[in-house]
Amino acid sequence: MKHIPCASLLLVTALFAEAPSDKAASFEAVSTSGGKIAFPSDYKGKIVMLDFWATWCGPCIAEVPNLTKVYADLKPHGFEVLGISLDSDRTKERLASFTQEKAMTWTQICDGKGWEADLARLYHVRAIPSCFLVDGTTGRLIASGNELRGKSLRPAVEKALGLPLTGIPPVEAARPSISPKSPSPVTPPDPLLEIAARLVKPGQFLDHTRVKEQLRQPKPERITLQGESAGARSGRDIARIARAAHLRAGWFYRCTRCDKMHLNLGGAYAIAPDVIATANHVVDPPETLKDGWLIVADENNELFATTAILGADARADAALVRVVAGGLKPLPLRADVELGEPAYCFSDPLKHRGYFSAGIVNRLFSAGLKDDPSSQRLNVSTDWAQGSSGSAVLDENGNVIGHVARIQTFTSNPAPSTGTTLVMHEAISARTVLNLVKRVNEAALR
Repeated sequence: MKHIPCASLLLVTALFAEAPSDKAASFEAVSTSGGKIAFPSDYKGKIVMLDFWATWCGPCIAEVPNLTKVYADLKPHGFEVLGISLDSDRTKERLASFTQEKAMTWTQICDGKGWEADLARLYHVRAIPSCFLVDGTTGRLIASGNELRGKSLRPAVEKALGLPLTGIPPVEAARPSISPKSPSPVTPPDPLLEIAARLVKPGQFLDHTRVKEQLRQPKPERITLQGESAGARSGRDIARIARAAHLRAGWFYRCTRCDKMHLNLGGAYAIAPDVIATANHVVDPPETLKDGWLIVADENNELFATTAILGADARADAALVRVVAGGLKPLPLRADVELGEPAYCFSDPLKHRGYFSAGIVNRLFSAGLKDDPSSQRLNVSTDWAQGSSGSAVLDENGNVIGHVARIQTFTSNPAPSTGTTLVMHEAISARTVLNLVKRVNEAALR
């Protein structure tokens, strides 16, 4: 699938003091299409709504059908919308195709900083959707918040435009029907959520602020690895090794949407008694995080405090984290892998705990330069899904040959019934992880 990148917000010259209550803060910016925007001076004679949203925000998306209808009806009368997307660098690539698909034809701004977006800070946005209706001529703030959602949106805009109120009902987002004969399965609550609520204390675990800082500037300390294992084992023995070594890592966090605490966990594995390896995107804070802590737990829900990011490489999708732990079962890393070798994975796909699968190494390839250690990848035919990221992929000797990165689906024809679909399970090579360990050890000696 072709991705159309979102242009960066290149210039924000607004004063970052709070705006007076009846005035909207002014700013200059660059749109995703490269156009320069001076707000509100570019909107003289218009009533414009600043719409803070994101492609990953469910409530924002639920508002889109109503907003596009109101926009289409009232644009001829002087109504405009200026979208400010809080998508991050990781998610903003889908912004152009998303807005086109949803008929969101108004101008968009996106600087790729997520919740730290310059305009979000300027307007003190702490939750989305968040909207502000502004008189483009005077800069006066007319309405905001719930006054611009659902059934309140159209009358608020009509009133601001000086139009008679039509009483047209809002357009509701389409909701999929669910057959009463096929109810959605109920997932039991994860006991780790209650355990984390009791045990996670500020200062004892890495919080989101420290994680963001250390992802940019890790705190390297020397890591001593295990020697490779030799001697082929049965699938049952590998399953036992994988289960005993499997860890869950990720976030215990408060959600910006509902203000409740959630878990967002992937897999991980120990490479030393107090060092775990996982995918970098598992350590990266969730988009909807308000505040939270990076945690690690074993299969028995024993919780381990996190103390430092020793090394992180977003391009390699690998991260190394120091934990306060004793008794973790480190796994050895093996770089030399060949096509056709057995491969095994123990993970928690789609919240199905303890799923073990076997396959083979299907492909060895580089995601970048051929000799770049950070680009080495594997395709394997073991099964995984969301929730498996960062889990170890093992060989028949119990060595880690990689960890779960992602799934890609390729279809020869847009209609699956007439085309061929290929699902590729991509893993980060142990060679890449070993290279990251080497870089950490070298940095620790400086």
